Amino acid sequence: MVGKDAFRGLIPAVITPMNDDLEIDVEAFDSYLRWIVDQGVAGIAVNVDTGEGPTLTSEERVIILEIARERLKSKVLVAGLTAASTKQAVEEAERAKGAGADVMLVFPNTAFRGNPSNPEAIMDYHSRIADGANIDVMLFQLQDALGGVELGEESLRSLASLERVVAIKEATFDFSKYKGALNLFRELEEETGREIAFLTGNDNFIFESFLWGCDGALIGAGAQDTARISGCYRACLEEDWEKAIELARGFQPLVDAVFAPPVRSYRARTKACLYLQGVIPGKAVRPPLVEVKESELEPLREVLRTAELQVVR
Repeated sequence: MVGKDAFRGLIPAVITPMNDDLEIDVEAFDSYLRWIVDQGVAGIAVNVDTGEGPTLTSEERVIILEIARERLKSKVLVAGLTAASTKQAVEEAERAKGAGADVMLVFPNTAFRGNPSNPEAIMDYHSRIADGANIDVMLFQLQDALGGVELGEESLRSLASLERVVAIKEATFDFSKYKGALNLFRELEEETGREIAFLTGNDNFIFESFLWGCDGALIGAGAQDTARISGCYRACLEEDWEKAIELARGFQPLVDAVFAPPVRSYRARTKACLYLQGVIPGKAVRPPLVEVKESELEPLREVLRTAELQVVR
């Protein structure tokens, strides 16, 4: 099982470069990973929202994982898991494990949406994935705007009892809910002695998440300006608050621009920014996502310059 320490730090949710005919640009992806892995990351997450995971085929997800596994070496590799059914989820998790994934980030199934929730169904889904694929699981508390489901306290308490649950990503984008969930998992740790890594997925208050004491971050914002975000986390651990604040003031304006409403467009904006920086050769996203138009690039250029990041296009 993956231990809590493996998650300490920044785990970027990475993008999946596409060529003009909307196929994976394998060479660009490999180059992008070589660019990002040496920027102080604890690991990476692939096939998640930032990487357009729900639009990828099973075969494409395996390709992405195999490349990532080779580049990451021993660092933790998280794979996003989306599925229409429990059976499909188990099969996808088995493929991911075979391709090198260490942990499955389990996206909430659409069957869990609506109130009141069904804790038994939620528990069954996660336990079947963990047991069926014999792989560690990361819970996912995801905001509705990105198609997520906020799991209630009853469900979270039950899920935390599963042996293969090793982490949770909290991404409600609501600081009050974030604090409540963090406090719950700290209480559960004291009660049970089980260590479950608590990761922020809240790009809109990254520094505040670090300040409040999370174990790490799994965020799409980390797909760029990676070293600065990673450095901010380390500065917080070392209680070097002056440095942490300086770094946060540097990266947050870019994060705010990328995650501005509508938040669904953050994927396309992230690719556009990486394209402008010369990190990837194109900015295409798979429909129904909408690519950032050439006429819309100038505001992103301006915020990149403000962030003192290179702009080559």
